[in-house]
Amino acid sequence: MKKLILLFIFFTGIILTNAQEKNEKYFTEYRVESFQTSLVAKKMMYDWFGKWDNVLYTQDNKALLVWTNRKIINEAPETFYIIASSIENEDEMFGTIQILTSQNEDALAKESPYREYLNEFVKTLSKQENKSKKFFKEYLKVEY
Repeated sequence: MKKLILLFIFFTGIILTNAQEKNEKYFTEYRVESFQTSLVAKKMMYDWFGKWDNVLYTQDNKALLVWTNRKIINEAPETFYIIASSIENEDEMFGTIQILTSQNEDALAKESPYREYLNEFVKTLSKQENKSKKFFKEYLKVEY
């Protein structure tokens, strides 16, 4: 099997609807492009953190996997929410990762003190190759 080719593109502008507040919020996201699967970002997070804590669905019924209260930066007392999604259509195929602080602030925003470290964290994860099929077995339960 050919190695998964990943391209990181820093991208802003995804809209998530906070179900409790009914407000639209814009969060910075990483776009992870793959020539093999749009699930690449979701699998990366699964391989590192294990099974997600929650599944949210967008208005067009796309699954968002959410990991809550995850310690990413050892030196910081902050825990993070990680949201992974995927897009696949005729024109494009990619996954996205968004990271929020425990106070629901955009941890990847330009002014965030965590941004640089989190950039390196995601780049490091992308270089790790895990051929395990466990993610896909778990994810089928979400989709069907």
